[in-house]
Amino acid sequence: MIDKDTILSDSQALTTTADSETVLDLGGLVDDRGTALVDKFGIVLGNLILDVSVVTAFAGGTNIQTSLHDSADDSTFATTEIVTADIVTASLVAGYKILSMPLPKAIKRYIKLVYTISGTYTAGAVHAALRMGRQT
Repeated sequence: MIDKDTILSDSQALTTTADSETVLDLGGLVDDRGTALVDKFGIVLGNLILDVSVVTAFAGGTNIQTSLHDSADDSTFATTEIVTADIVTASLVAGYKILSMPLPKAIKRYIKLVYTISGTYTAGAVHAALRMGRQT
């Protein structure tokens, strides 16, 4: 089950470079008991996993790079250490997992994805969301 408050891109069509449809406020995330998952020092319980996958095959462009950006104030964003290599169009078929990894422990409160595209795609869409990983 995916909570709508954890979705960055919901079948987001990509033809040129774009930000994710949503900026997530990690300060509002809680687990099933109402315990905050993120505090001023970062992630406090378990791991939050970022999953990005292709839902509609890409066509027409050259490649795509996906990067995670964070911000303390929801206005000035910087790239985190999570950046994919360029992924060529031939790999970008429905079901392809672009990225699946834990958020950095010191992530700032607000996050978004930036999809950097080479060429112009005529088709292609992604789904990106957070999910709970293993509890620590």
